Amino acid sequence: MVRPINGIVAAGDFTLDVAKLLTSAGIEIDIKANIMQINIVEDIKRNSITGEMLVQDAGAFVNRGPIIGQEYFQLKVRTPSLENQEEIIDFTENMLLINSVDNRSEVGNDISLYALSFTSSELVKNQRTRVNKSLRGSFSEIVKEMLETVNCQKRVFLEPTRGSKRIVAPNITPFDVINLAAKNATSVHNETFTPNYLFFETLKGYNFRSLSSLYAQAVVQKYDTFIPGTQALFPDRIEREFQQILDFGMVSGNDSLFNHTTGVFGSKLISHNIYTKSFEEYTYNYFDNFENEKHILSYHGGGFPIFSETTIERQAKSRVSDFPSRTFLTSVSKFETDKNNTELNGTEPHAAFDPENTIQERESTLNQLERGILINIIVHGNTMVNAGDVVEIDIPLTTAFEMQEEELGGSDRFYSGVFLIKEIKHSFDFGEKKHKSILTLVKDSLPIKLPEVTDQEEPKPNKLLNVVSDKDILYPQR
Repeated sequence: MVRPINGIVAAGDFTLDVAKLLTSAGIEIDIKANIMQINIVEDIKRNSITGEMLVQDAGAFVNRGPIIGQEYFQLKVRTPSLENQEEIIDFTENMLLINSVDNRSEVGNDISLYALSFTSSELVKNQRTRVNKSLRGSFSEIVKEMLETVNCQKRVFLEPTRGSKRIVAPNITPFDVINLAAKNATSVHNETFTPNYLFFETLKGYNFRSLSSLYAQAVVQKYDTFIPGTQALFPDRIEREFQQILDFGMVSGNDSLFNHTTGVFGSKLISHNIYTKSFEEYTYNYFDNFENEKHILSYHGGGFPIFSETTIERQAKSRVSDFPSRTFLTSVSKFETDKNNTELNGTEPHAAFDPENTIQERESTLNQLERGILINIIVHGNTMVNAGDVVEIDIPLTTAFEMQEEELGGSDRFYSGVFLIKEIKHSFDFGEKKHKSILTLVKDSLPIKLPEVTDQEEPKPNKLLNVVSDKDILYPQR
């Protein structure tokens, strides 16, 4: 028999300390023994966490409570070896809210089965709140004010932003205000503008911070593939089990059509000054701008683009980034002073809107989260790994041919190394009594530069356009 280490017999063990519902009638129901599964999702592209739990009910809680989608959910679950409060899923004070009861069915022996969907209380408060006023201060200060508006009492990771700004909120939700701020915010903690702010929640709290600050974090966990059963050979077997990749699947790689369409490769910004009736044009080029931007490997050993600089037109020696295929249009109001931000007393305490420093780089950077190098992995879960964390994985090279070990190192060049957790689904199965996590990982740079050809062009036959317009061909059944 395996002796438990700090309460853990095997990787994936978990302890459910609290699981209670507080109904709209003021009745407290302990559902700890009734839960079959709990799934919690964190995503850096979502403002709040969401989740679902499967409940088997022999006590008619739905009717007696009643449970109608307006309940508070008190939850505390942890990995037995972790005692730090930050590493425990604890919603005993900042309770979750049940927002719907779904898929209710009778399964026999007077037992009903249903799913309860839940989310953060701040999201529900946000949906019933409207902001209709002018907001002043740095974007980070405005974000703090909006989180106070939804009565957020959780930990907030708030990266300070440049300049004093003004936002006119036209009857929109507090989270809409925050998302508007994220689109235009730049960081004071970086020598470059870093216009890639995200607003999201993890089990540790809310985050309003740049993607670059996420990339700058230390690696919290390493994952590898092992031959099943070999972990028992190691004295630190449980630690090795936590590092094991149980399954994986590549999600996507380079999608050149998406990258041209969304402006990942290149874009043009036309800024219209409505005060001086003039235009300014700005061009974004992925390869030319790469070294001035912060990518994940900028903080982990240096990095290179995930795309090739090979030319696609020989005469012009044009690369895929030399075509500004997306155009952004915006307006500003500037003269010698910023007329759009002048106060009634004639002072101008607020910084001008600067789309030339935000829009194009932000669109390119964030769209790489959607079509960069992505992989899904399934691992033994633990409650200290969250969305927005940095991990390191090692996926073996798959080949039927013998290759030089020093050429590729035995690892897949694209799907190994440092990755950012874009999304994580914590799944607690009470039947198996196991916690597993499904991680969606992404990275936007490579440790080795991709090969390139500088005099290549798109292969085409040396022919003229072939136009078919003969009536006999177009109307064969006349």
